[in-house]
Amino acid sequence: MTNNLRITCLTIALILASVPASLFAQDVSLAIVGGRLIDGYGGPPLHDSVVLVSGDRISAIGTQADTDIPDGVRVVDADGRTVMPGMIDLHVHFDILGHSDYEHWFPAYEGRMRADILPAAARILLDAGVTSVRDLGTDIENSFWLREQINSGKIPGPRLFIAGPFLRKTVTSFVSKEFVDTWVVDNPADGRRKVRKLVERGVDVIKTQDENLSRAELSAIYDEAHKLGMRVATHLFSQKALRTALEAGLGQWDTIEHIGDGAQPRYPDDIVNMIVEQQVAMAPTIMADEGLRQIYLNQELVHDPAWKRYIATDIYEDIRGSFQHPARHPLFTGAVIHRATKMMKLRQLFDAGAPFIVSSDSGSRANPHHIATAREIYYLHEEVGLSPMEAIMAGTRWAAVVLNQHHDLGTIAEGKLADIIVIDGDPLQNLGDLRHVLHVIKDGKIIR
Repeated sequence: MTNNLRITCLTIALILASVPASLFAQDVSLAIVGGRLIDGYGGPPLHDSVVLVSGDRISAIGTQADTDIPDGVRVVDADGRTVMPGMIDLHVHFDILGHSDYEHWFPAYEGRMRADILPAAARILLDAGVTSVRDLGTDIENSFWLREQINSGKIPGPRLFIAGPFLRKTVTSFVSKEFVDTWVVDNPADGRRKVRKLVERGVDVIKTQDENLSRAELSAIYDEAHKLGMRVATHLFSQKALRTALEAGLGQWDTIEHIGDGAQPRYPDDIVNMIVEQQVAMAPTIMADEGLRQIYLNQELVHDPAWKRYIATDIYEDIRGSFQHPARHPLFTGAVIHRATKMMKLRQLFDAGAPFIVSSDSGSRANPHHIATAREIYYLHEEVGLSPMEAIMAGTRWAAVVLNQHHDLGTIAEGKLADIIVIDGDPLQNLGDLRHVLHVIKDGKIIR
């Protein structure tokens, strides 16, 4: 090759490198055509939209009037429907399928987790349009196994981010010090050690789950997690514990799980100010209580065919039987009596400017995976006051920010991963339409 030819080739290469990828005739593998596009950024929907996918990435976005669809490309007809990012739920439990009695569930089914429980939960969530989740409590070995099975394509399921064992100070009746879901923290130094050990194991988030952890222990856990680039999910209920956690150093885009419970209708101003100033995200898990209340009001919910889909018959019958007397459940009274005050406090926080994300506690008591995420989004609008668009963004864009995955997930934009769902309806007019998922696309592949 002559010097002039080398120079010419180099010049062409430099010119091509400066041209946006969307201008090339790419190997488009999929086109989603004609839908009402909610891209997750909060602007008005794009009507008659076209989303082109190349491999696992979004390669172009436009309208039918200005976008050429290559011949031979597989087309998803979204005419009259809504195209939006896959939903993201930041609080799920793959090792539970909605059974009301944990003390029965875990001893009975520990040996069937990999064969029956985990694959069913993963498939149900993905079918419901939930393309990314944060599991906040499963045996760490089972969590890593499930993530590998999903990533390798052996089991259909959402993109999985893992907390691993809870960090706790005390134990409960169904949790021993050796229980695989829990690591007991002895002191601040031990808290730091356990955070480092979890990060070394490959977790994506650190979870604390005990109001008996001292401020010093929480501070050590939070500080170590933040130094290692981890976000923290803190499970707590009482006002006292909330203040302690905030003073201990919960930071930007850490989450408070189950916020809003208790008998008092409002939080003191200092707590609200700390939440807003520190930009701690509210993860209210409304469905963790609402599920029991809804089943009490309508027993037919237990017979929903979508609940038992993919679940072994004997396991489903056991789940169904656990709700014969929902009003007798030890958590039922609190869920009903404190519901109004919880919603008042959530509205107080939203009005003050606290960020909210979707965190449904999917899989927990009376909170099956097939409806948990969509209903959590609905209640953020109906009870807390988020607009339909804000509620959708809480389960897409802002959830991706909390995951620190906003560069790839949570919005529909050129270059991002093609995690996209098609809804039969318009969730901006009726958020209940999020239950009507027609198509699920993950990593550019049509799942359903």
